[in-house]
Amino acid sequence: MRSALLVVAAALARADDRPDVGDHAAFARYMVNRLTWATLSTISEDKEIKGYPFGNPVSIGDNATGTPYMCVSPLDASVIDLEKNARMSLTFSEAQEFVTTAACDPAGGDPENPPCSRLVLTGEFKKVDPKHEEWAVAAAALKSKHPAMDGWGCFGGGAMSSHAFFLAKLEIRQAWLINMYGGPAVVSPKDYYAADAPLPAKSAATGRAAAEATATA
Repeated sequence: MRSALLVVAAALARADDRPDVGDHAAFARYMVNRLTWATLSTISEDKEIKGYPFGNPVSIGDNATGTPYMCVSPLDASVIDLEKNARMSLTFSEAQEFVTTAACDPAGGDPENPPCSRLVLTGEFKKVDPKHEEWAVAAAALKSKHPAMDGWGCFGGGAMSSHAFFLAKLEIRQAWLINMYGGPAVVSPKDYYAADAPLPAKSAATGRAAAEATATA
């Protein structure tokens, strides 16, 4: 009972952050901002599966800009693919953080349930020039969600600097979203970036404290 109350409290604390499901561009921006990783899909260059799709988790951050930034190594299989063919997609699911909605909760929902929102961003892989002012934006976006990257050498130095990590981004050509029954919504880059930036994430601490008090009462 107590654990169920905590899940509900966390869900309620975050429900107020979610845009209206009919505001597709804002909802896509919300998902990119709230989720910390996505599945990066490429066309494989591996000789055994050359030409087939290949999916690989990648950590992302956008710092409310809408642009998904990442820190990757040229040794990574996905990056090897992207050096040959820059076309890629990033797939997000609210099931990655199911307490945002009951539709994703394994107890009664499912990742394929349309209200358990899913988003696919498709476009081209682009390196972020360390000499350009955008590099600082990308670094801030990633540091805020992935502090461990500092030790990888993503931002200079680090124990794993031999892996030559660098900052990159997805240059979006299309956003494909399902967040309710009735089929997908296709959002253009123009509409996506014109949408309001997501509100700052609300902490679930207050709701959690209230649920704990109720559980122990």
